[in-house]
Amino acid sequence: MPSGLSALSSLLFICIVPKVGKCMRHHLTHLRAMDLLMAFLSVISVALVCARWWGYSEWPSQTLQLFYDVDSLICYFFLAHFAYGWVRASDKMAFFKANWFYLPGSLPMVEQLRWARLIQLWRVYQLLRKQPDLLGMFRRERNETTLSGILFLFFLLLGVGSGVIYLIESGQPGSLIQTPYDAFWWTLVTLSTVGYGDLVPKTEQGRFVASLLILFGVGLFGAISGFMASLFLQPGRRDDELEKWRHHQSAQHELLLQELRALSAEVKALKQK
Repeated sequence: MPSGLSALSSLLFICIVPKVGKCMRHHLTHLRAMDLLMAFLSVISVALVCARWWGYSEWPSQTLQLFYDVDSLICYFFLAHFAYGWVRASDKMAFFKANWFYLPGSLPMVEQLRWARLIQLWRVYQLLRKQPDLLGMFRRERNETTLSGILFLFFLLLGVGSGVIYLIESGQPGSLIQTPYDAFWWTLVTLSTVGYGDLVPKTEQGRFVASLLILFGVGLFGAISGFMASLFLQPGRRDDELEKWRHHQSAQHELLLQELRALSAEVKALKQK
């Protein structure tokens, strides 16, 4: 159960999310497919923290511990994404100034700061209002869209599969899947098509779920193999296309500013006459 100080700090973070979101308008660029994935994981992370805090009397201790471990893994993914963006950025200081507010909510050991991940949702909302053409974004950044889609399906299948197989198999006589950790491990092994065989479903419903996960896992890792092959066959293509698009947008903005200056000069000249 969270202490009074933890609840107060969480309330303060919830209150400052809209204010920080307004400041973010100066740092908005354009929406990327990975932003949508980060927003989805942010919702999952906040939901896991809420489940641990307000479901401590209803959920078993092993389930709460699994929620904590999964939330920690998501936080490590957040930190890895931030580090990758910082390394790839041409101006590292500008990148840090524009994205530093993601770091407090990405610290695995401090659940009270997890509410800061709601800033990611606010950023995506602002970018969607500014640039609602999702299909154009998907076509422009195909590699990133493919990677984000693969990761989204993986996380979704892992979470849904673990929950469904645990509800079906737990408590059944002779079943080997009795704890949330067993369900999580079995789903991960099944999706990866490894199939250790240490945990297997015993019920007909469980075997049906296993069949679906095996089919999804084969398709998922086939998509990963095709994505990796495309990266080797077309190195740097996405970066070149994105850079050309940015230069094109900058040139268009510069032309627009020049036209506005010319019109302003003409208006001033007319006023003087």
